[in-house]
Amino acid sequence: MRIEGWPMPALEADVPAVECPAHVLQWIDALPSEVLDIVSTVAQNGGGIWVVGGAVRDVCLGIEVHDIDFAVSLEPEHMMQIFPDAVPTGIDFGTVSLRGEEAFYEATTLRIESNYTDGRRPEQVRWGTSLSEDLERRDFTINAMAIDVARKVMHDPHHGIQDMERGLIRAVGQAYGRLSEDALRILRAYRFLDRGKAGIWDFDFELSEALRQNAHKLKVVTNERIWMEWLKILNGRNVAKVVEKMAHDGVLDTFLPGNWASQHVLLSALQHPYVRDFDGLTRFALLLCETFSIEVDEALVGLKLSKKERNHILDLHQRFGQLPTTSTPSLRVFRTVLGEKAELHLQLEVVTRSHNLSPSMGGSEEKVDDVYALLEKLENLPPLKAGHSSLVDGHWIMQRTGLPKGRALGKLKAWLHRIQIERDLASEEEIEDVLCSLHWSEENYLDWPVLQFPE
Repeated sequence: MRIEGWPMPALEADVPAVECPAHVLQWIDALPSEVLDIVSTVAQNGGGIWVVGGAVRDVCLGIEVHDIDFAVSLEPEHMMQIFPDAVPTGIDFGTVSLRGEEAFYEATTLRIESNYTDGRRPEQVRWGTSLSEDLERRDFTINAMAIDVARKVMHDPHHGIQDMERGLIRAVGQAYGRLSEDALRILRAYRFLDRGKAGIWDFDFELSEALRQNAHKLKVVTNERIWMEWLKILNGRNVAKVVEKMAHDGVLDTFLPGNWASQHVLLSALQHPYVRDFDGLTRFALLLCETFSIEVDEALVGLKLSKKERNHILDLHQRFGQLPTTSTPSLRVFRTVLGEKAELHLQLEVVTRSHNLSPSMGGSEEKVDDVYALLEKLENLPPLKAGHSSLVDGHWIMQRTGLPKGRALGKLKAWLHRIQIERDLASEEEIEDVLCSLHWSEENYLDWPVLQFPE
């Protein structure tokens, strides 16, 4: 039960207040006590404090709020004094992280920004005390709202709630200038189109025109920032429609190889039912399936993907168009080599063959029905008796063959491992029988089969 008058009301905003919708009031009433403590501490020190940004947008949309950000009228140094355990995460830009028991809360001092001359950041940032001016510098109306937790009111000077009800993304102020200030807002605009189960929103006319006119300015944005936004778009539920619009507007061409406005068939592949369960990286690999591998690698390096992300995409890309045979030994090898990606690979093959895509690496001629048959057979394939690891090691082979350490020993081990998987062998005795049947001493070890897919 909350105490009357707590949290203490902070400095009042210079923006007209509107009543909170009922579900927003319920959210305020359910806020953890540490949030109310933060509000009261700022108020006791003569400051103003408001919940801003994505938290306000998401709570208005009925979406679960994961992070709560504050705008405050106190300068960052003052915030560090009244919150001794605060972390100066971005103090030069006015941001400190307030430590709570349940989470960290970012608090950013109200700001007045000068002109953006490089399309990335303002030349100068000055601390302010006006919530009105702070909201005016934000990108879109749905992100330019604030909640006064103590007074239980909202501030919505740019009619963001109305735009949400209309399913509209609209810039704060003049759209062309807003995008020119920070070109990353171009990608953010497309990301906000995707409303998950609620479908797709739309841009107002002015923003739609400004996006096309400013698309080329993405070239001045750092690749790391582009990749962060692009991956969020790829992970969206309605990725097919969003990416199709980006291609039509000339946005994809600014950071991906190719002429995307003409890639109607490739883009339509994102609508396949299997794609719904793919993660963003796999969807990206699918979009690049007709791009030559050297261009793919250059694009991934250019976008500054992590090594793990890059390897995942390249691993999928190099196998496009390749299928195992329908034989059980072939499927066993396929499953062992690809592991958890075995089913994913076949699903990708269904998608590419359903849309008559031509992987840059070439591939087999099997039809979609053939791939569905492989998927069914893979699903019904029993587990291996001895698992996927090799039953014997190099020392075991050396004792029985007299081979010294070296490439031939490694190749023989790989050959035996492949046979173990193909035949589902379960004991060293069976491996020894196989070894005795091989003419390994009479053949060039470079020609010995190994455990790999594709061959």
